[in-house]
Amino acid sequence: MKKTIGAACAAALIAALAPLPHASAAGDTVSVNPRKLDRGDDVRVPHIEGKKVVDGDVSVKVRGKQRFLLGTSGEAYVVQVLRKERFQVVRVRPGAEEVRLVQSSPEQVLLSDDGSTIAVLDKIARRTSIDVRSAVDGELLATGRGFRGYPSLLDLDGDHLVVASFEEGATDYDWTTGSRTTITKRPVYRADISSDRMALFTDDPYDGGCTVVAPLTRPKKKIWRSCEEAVLRFSPDGKRMVNTYILADGLGPNRVSERKVRGRLLASYKVGGFFGAISWESETDLLIDANARKKAATVRCSAGDCERASDLRATPVYRPTVSAEEPLFSRPAG
Repeated sequence: MKKTIGAACAAALIAALAPLPHASAAGDTVSVNPRKLDRGDDVRVPHIEGKKVVDGDVSVKVRGKQRFLLGTSGEAYVVQVLRKERFQVVRVRPGAEEVRLVQSSPEQVLLSDDGSTIAVLDKIARRTSIDVRSAVDGELLATGRGFRGYPSLLDLDGDHLVVASFEEGATDYDWTTGSRTTITKRPVYRADISSDRMALFTDDPYDGGCTVVAPLTRPKKKIWRSCEEAVLRFSPDGKRMVNTYILADGLGPNRVSERKVRGRLLASYKVGGFFGAISWESETDLLIDANARKKAATVRCSAGDCERASDLRATPVYRPTVSAEEPLFSRPAG
């Protein structure tokens, strides 16, 4: 059960990093400067480079202004792209015609862990519908109606979709049967079905709420608690997490922390500019876009040891008008 939750009171910021080559001790703060990092291997997982999806020796061009890779689907790639001021989700692969799957805003679509289906928020209102479609041809497979509040899609794995909102808490929705099971009434903002992890707020973080990490299957069991940090991503095996300041907002955080899931600090990373997109390349390696004052790069880090995983590029002078990174909450301001 994976990915997001929201309130205008806490916007998400996802991250990236790049430090000096080595931290001297576990838990040290590593200063990230892409120009001073040794060049390591290229990014080892499918990713976007400019106008293309790159996966090792495979490269597929995708037309549009902005591109966000949602994941892989068999030998194809599912990409969200901005065209004529509207977002479309498309399926692309080398030597094949592009397949348009659905139209959706970035924060309203989620690809399943096995790449077979996509979940789409049909509308944002006091009651929201969720469509589940084939990631192969876009065929509508199921529609769930009447989700209250302003829900977010956190994770889609097999038959199960984790849906959460600040007002209603988190629900396990079996889209094949239509059944819905309450996980917790508290506001969950990160969830991962395969690793049995979730992060929730005890209350609005702008009003003293704290983060609690717990198993999805045992929501009352506390693994870790913090009133200073929010979880950005759990590692694939759920044994690590990367966090940022609980009230982070704006262009991007300039500091993130890598921790064991029970809270032990492995390293803190800071940058003179801001961190952008962040993901786990493996159970122990982070990929983070580090934007220093003049130069930026994708950086691979683990427990304070970092290397550059891309060529240097100019730091963007402005933030894109639309981001695929999900907010911590999805309820509107006011």
